[in-house]
Amino acid sequence: MTKGSRQSCHRPEGRERVAPSRLWIVRPVSTGPRPPRSRRGRTLAIVAAVLLVVLFISFRGIAVFYTDYLWFRSVNFSGTWRALLSAKVGLAAVFTLVFFVLMITSLSIADRLAPKARELKPVDDLAARYQVAAVRYGGRIRLLVSAFLAFVIGTSVSSEWKQWVLFTHRVDFGRNDPQFGKDIGFFVFQLPFINFFFNWLFVALLVVLVCTIALHYLNGGIRVQGDGARVTPHVKAHVSVILGVMALVKTGQYWFSRFNLNFSGRGVVAGASKTDIAAQLPALNLLVVISVVAAGLFVWNIRRRGWVLPVIAVGLWAFVAVVVGTIFPAIYQSIRVNPNELQSEKPYIERNIKATRDAF
Repeated sequence: MTKGSRQSCHRPEGRERVAPSRLWIVRPVSTGPRPPRSRRGRTLAIVAAVLLVVLFISFRGIAVFYTDYLWFRSVNFSGTWRALLSAKVGLAAVFTLVFFVLMITSLSIADRLAPKARELKPVDDLAARYQVAAVRYGGRIRLLVSAFLAFVIGTSVSSEWKQWVLFTHRVDFGRNDPQFGKDIGFFVFQLPFINFFFNWLFVALLVVLVCTIALHYLNGGIRVQGDGARVTPHVKAHVSVILGVMALVKTGQYWFSRFNLNFSGRGVVAGASKTDIAAQLPALNLLVVISVVAAGLFVWNIRRRGWVLPVIAVGLWAFVAVVVGTIFPAIYQSIRVNPNELQSEKPYIERNIKATRDAF
């Protein structure tokens, strides 16, 4: 070793010796395949938990069911119990089947209208995963979704069994309503179930619309980002038809809402008042026309590009519903009726008195 090399190895003055850093033992990372997790075990645990919940609910329902049967049998009304049971089960079965047919039909159409080849952007990772799974399980997915939603939405209808029994056992009163000229039996027996049916059908179609749009997105027919058309023409036609049917259902709702004015509590006495007949009834008649026009615009939009017509239809519809259907009756009540309410409501008070006398 030379003199220069000794000097280079000599520790300079003023510097302390640095203690060697602590050594950590690191285990080598295994590059081999990890042992697979027991998916079967997790699936069985989930299924077992679901079954326990279902059994708990079922046992509770069976207890109530059997208790009701024992009570009806104790008072010799077993036939009545069977009739009520058939009404509940039959009503739930029919509405479950109706919703299932609506849902499975719409989802099947959505799959048939799916683009054969469409580039999926990175933001459409969920759609890409679904399309991979749909190659083998697409039919099962549609069937399970339709069956589950049909069970939830359809079986809930069983609580409306009273309205259904009244609807199917109508009896005429022999007295006509002075405003619409219909027998009183229509308002007592049929109108409640008709109102429920249109409300249920509109909600059912809304659920079908949401699921259909979601499936079109997963199939690639709707893109939230990217160049080119965001919605394919076939998808637009499908959605437009559903919106048109929903508008027609809304037409039925508005039409039968006219008869609900006989149950209004706005006036001095129960029943249709001055504002109901002079302001609310014309507004409902106008909404009937607007909803029919909106349905026509939705269908016409199938052959046109863009969504201008549906936007116009919905905007006009909302404007009339808020301004004419809500604000105008309130203004009419405060300006024309409230200053001299008893005089304005006199004809309708007389109707109420006459109906009360006829009832006795």
